[in-house]
Amino acid sequence: MSSYFSNPSEQMAKQFQQGWEKATETTQKWFEIIKSTPSPQVGLTPKDIIWRKNKAQLYHYQTTTPKIHRIPILIIYALINKPYILDIAPETSLVKYLVDNGFDVFMIDWGTPDLEDQDLSFNELVLDYIPKAVAKIVQTSCSNEITILGYCMGGTIASMYTALHPQPRIKNMLFIATPIDFEEAGLSSVYIKQEEYNVDKIVDTFGIVPKSFINTSVFMLNPVNNYWGTYSRLWKMLHDDLSPHSWMLLNKWINDPLPFAGEAYRQWLGLYKTNKLVKKEFELRGRIVDLANINSSILILGGTSDHIVLPEQARALLDHVSSQDKTYLEFPVGHGGLVFGSQAVKKVYPAIKEWLEKRSGGDIA
Repeated sequence: MSSYFSNPSEQMAKQFQQGWEKATETTQKWFEIIKSTPSPQVGLTPKDIIWRKNKAQLYHYQTTTPKIHRIPILIIYALINKPYILDIAPETSLVKYLVDNGFDVFMIDWGTPDLEDQDLSFNELVLDYIPKAVAKIVQTSCSNEITILGYCMGGTIASMYTALHPQPRIKNMLFIATPIDFEEAGLSSVYIKQEEYNVDKIVDTFGIVPKSFINTSVFMLNPVNNYWGTYSRLWKMLHDDLSPHSWMLLNKWINDPLPFAGEAYRQWLGLYKTNKLVKKEFELRGRIVDLANINSSILILGGTSDHIVLPEQARALLDHVSSQDKTYLEFPVGHGGLVFGSQAVKKVYPAIKEWLEKRSGGDIA
């Protein structure tokens, strides 16, 4: 009888020992990755730099795949993170996916602002930088029409440019996780709209707003997930014998922010405080940015779980443009998941390709 009752205990003890050994092994691997694993290589799609202005560079991506679509794509990215999230690894790269499907792809990399750039603002970026980059694309591609793809703040900047520059014709615009209406921006509204959040004092103190300040502001929108959850997810992946490669890629990008040029930061936070863009009160060098001037074909992508740019902030653009051809698609992902990861590769990329193929001028031949 005693033998009958001892077997379950022995089995439980054995399972506990195996679980403990597995957890110990996992934790050792976890520490090793965090402490000493080399940072993964990113941005591997071949490219040429075809134009420069100050710190900014214009990339023209190269591929052995023939270009079959006449209208080139200009990608405009945010100012506060490095744009390699769109080309982070061959297996999850929106850039590579587009060039491999015959699109002619360009991207503006804004570079890293330094102290001499503290007065850099959307005035210069929208009215000086982008027009020159677009002129170079038109010259290079021999097309008088282009597509602009904007991710996050890059889409907001793209909307400002297109509203003020009808030529060359911006035939198509894609907005991925792009804030347009800043009235209700989740937790961002909660703290930015506080009177104590003195944007002028921040800019006047720093000149160039440090990347640590920017990253902390973003992380605090979801602190448990950003400070603890990200590392617990790594532990879980290792425990389940999954490759940590995707985690390492995304973690590299998240922790690789850029400082924010002071005057551009002042204007950006001003949108959260006043919502002037949709009110037709936002000015660049005395010119009102009227989104109703945009009549391009529009595709807007939002993430149901995006806490940085709420889906309704992005979808709001539909109500302010004059475009007749406009589409909104929402996916069950967060901010980064629209361009990185399995859902992006399986669902978002094909949706972008299908939409673009119908609006990119047909085959070059």
